[in-house]
Amino acid sequence: MKNSTKFGLPSKVIHCTNCLMTNQKPFSMNETKNKSNSKKTGLLFDENGLCYACLYNEYKKKINWKERENKLRDMLSEYRKNDGSYDCIISGSGGKDSQFQAHILKEKYGMNPLTVTYSPILYTDVGFRNLQNWIKIGGFDNYLFSPNGKVLSVLAKESFKNLLHPIQPFKLGIKTFAAKMAIKMNINLIIYGEPYAEYGSAQYDQTESPQYDQEWFVNDGDIFIGGLSINEIKKKYNFIKDVDLKCYMPLKSDEVKNHNLNVEFLGWYLQWDPQEIYYYAAKNCGYEVDDQRTDGTYGRYTGVDDKFEWLHFYCQYIKFGIGRCRFDVSQEIRNDHITREEGILLCKQFEGNIPERYLEDCFEYMQLTKSEAFKIIDSFRPDHLWQFENNSWKRLQELDQLNK
Repeated sequence: MKNSTKFGLPSKVIHCTNCLMTNQKPFSMNETKNKSNSKKTGLLFDENGLCYACLYNEYKKKINWKERENKLRDMLSEYRKNDGSYDCIISGSGGKDSQFQAHILKEKYGMNPLTVTYSPILYTDVGFRNLQNWIKIGGFDNYLFSPNGKVLSVLAKESFKNLLHPIQPFKLGIKTFAAKMAIKMNINLIIYGEPYAEYGSAQYDQTESPQYDQEWFVNDGDIFIGGLSINEIKKKYNFIKDVDLKCYMPLKSDEVKNHNLNVEFLGWYLQWDPQEIYYYAAKNCGYEVDDQRTDGTYGRYTGVDDKFEWLHFYCQYIKFGIGRCRFDVSQEIRNDHITREEGILLCKQFEGNIPERYLEDCFEYMQLTKSEAFKIIDSFRPDHLWQFENNSWKRLQELDQLNK
């Protein structure tokens, strides 16, 4: 067996002995540096077979959260304004996390947040209702930015074809929009939710600070969207101009440095539990759950604002062997809401299920037929994770309990 795969991840799959995550889980990266041949860094494990997401969760149990909250109060006091102007930015679609962040910062800690929203590719009905609930019930001012739909359709298609990452244009937007708005509005503090290490999407040693790494939204070098350079995009689609791509562009280091921008994770200061955050958002901001179970998993309250989220997690399952249910149960196992055995049973039932509910909507938006789309999807299946056998795809190197 080769030592690495087409994505640069290990060819031998290692399964966490606590949750259900594997070493195929890639770290988050600056998406403007993501090319079709980019190699990824994956989730790390200790000598006992525990993934770094689980190790971080164990580390959290030793944190003095009262001390951390005092540090939060001290930090916020440096930025709080008493002149009637906004003093921090909360970026979000109106999901449970952004509702929680904005409300608790305003009502408990006396901040004056401006909420900003970079529109999902295809809003779900419940997602748009939650955006309105955030504003009207939670009680916040909000800027909603919606990118050029004609251009977005093309970029989503290229991201799907070249990276099997159809939601990438949205990810590009949300990672820079808050910083761009902060500079425009002369606001120096941006607050995000939980640290990426919470889900194994960043190095464990990045948890010693609440800082959001500017590497994720600053790029002074070559820029790629959908695996293509800017010149390749404009050459292929001559109707696309520089101004059409402005909302996807990263910031330059000088822009951030000159503005003295501080970006931090609220989840570094406050103990983060998605289930408790859902209850808080529902009570204080009118957050609504979906009226159906989410395809590919068992829940109804996480990541329900964009129809492309359903396709995104299925693509993750194809590329890395990690689907939406595996993400969800692993997180709940770490928070002691379910056992590993219960997580396995849930994955056996839901992991990797085709997300039929919004599939046609996504393919139509990208101007692809279902057969064209699945041909692209199947072309991204790594040899060390998939084998075509008896007219169907079989997962390789999977837990014995999950082999269907």
